[in-house]
Order: sequence, then C-alpha cells, then structure tokens
Amino acid sequence: MKFEIRAIGFDFDGTLIMSEEQKAKQMAVVFKEKFKIQKGVETAYKKLSGKALSREEKVKALFKLFLKRKSTKKELNLVKGHFGKHYQQSLQTCPLLQCTNIVKELKKQVDFIFLLSLEDKKEVKKVADHCGLGKYFDEILGGPKPKVENLKHILKKHKLKPHQVLYIGDAHSDIVASKEVKVKTILLGKKHRYEKLKEDLEADFRFSNLCDVPFGVEKLNSR
Repeated sequence: MKFEIRAIGFDFDGTLIMSEEQKAKQMAVVFKEKFKIQKGVETAYKKLSGKALSREEKVKALFKLFLKRKSTKKELNLVKGHFGKHYQQSLQTCPLLQCTNIVKELKKQVDFIFLLSLEDKKEVKKVADHCGLGKYFDEILGGPKPKVENLKHILKKHKLKPHQVLYIGDAHSDIVASKEVKVKTILLGKKHRYEKLKEDLEADFRFSNLCDVPFGVEKLNSR
C-alpha cells in the first residue's frame, strides 16, 4: 500500500528520553512517603507502564493493589504534585537518547510534527523545552487525556486521514493506541523483546532503536 506521510508523532518516555526507570523509582518514593507502602510499587508501576494507561489511571490501579481501595481526588492531586516535582527534577540532566536529530530532519519533510506522552502535558512540555527539543514540535500533547483521544484530536484538527499520520513509539501502549485510530506506526525495540508484539499487533515498521529509523520520509511512504 502506498501512502503519503503528512504528520509524524513521537512518543516521549523511552523513545526520546530514558525515563521509565526514574518514573518507577519516583512513584515508589511517593507511596512510601505518603502512604507507608514499603515494597512492590516500583515493580508494579513498571508492569503498568506496558499498558495504555495515563499516569492517573496507573495511580488508581496502585491504590487498589496496595491500599485495597479507590483513591480520593485529594490523594490523586497529592500524588500528582509530589510525583510531578520529582519527575522534573530527575530529568534535569536531560537523559536524551542518541539520534534525536531525526526530529529536526523529519520536521523539514512533513506538514507538522508532534510529541505525544501519557505523562502530564505541562510537565512534558517543561522537560522538552528544558532539554532543547520543545521548539521542534508544532504540538505537545499529554495527560490527563489518553493517547487515543490525542491522536483523534490530531486527525480532526489537521483534517488528516489515518494513513497520513505516522507515530513512533517503543511500548505496547503506543501500538494499541495507534491501531485503535488506524494511524501508521513504527515500533522501536530489540527483536527478541518485540517479535511477538509485532506479530500480534502488526506494527507497520519496526526498528531496533531510533537511530535506525530512516531520515527520509520517502523511505517510509510504502511498505
């Protein structure tokens, strides 16, 4: 099938920056300090990261798992404020992956480029700006809205057909969201880790890492 890419989106955590480990550790700190949960949160958060869940949805799941109850709005805000502060602090050194110059190169070849994360939109924008990447994105989208809703926003706002949008991510949640709205997807990850995921969810392209993604859009315009 031949298609014309007009917009390209990038996942943030795990694709452009290495932060999944930091986020899991920080969430464990929050639950230890605020709710006296000593063990298990870091591992549980990592498992939840593989699902198409916003941070708030992950926190609600952690409450049910460890506190055996639903979280209150006040508690959700408490976690949001405490975690958000630590999340930004942990990324002040800008742990960017290699080959982020692909963002600059692809931006020249499409109508617009966007950044999409499950993390809080304001925090993602602050980190992206701090690390010098924010200026390359025409739109930065994030929580509390889920990825599917944000992808639908891209299609509607810019009057695009699904096959004109390409989204680059490294996680199960990225593929699930992309497939739900039928946009094209690139899955990043090593073969031994993602072979079955590709087979099950039919990612349109797969590369070991961001460095392997072609810098020319014409190379991605057919498969």
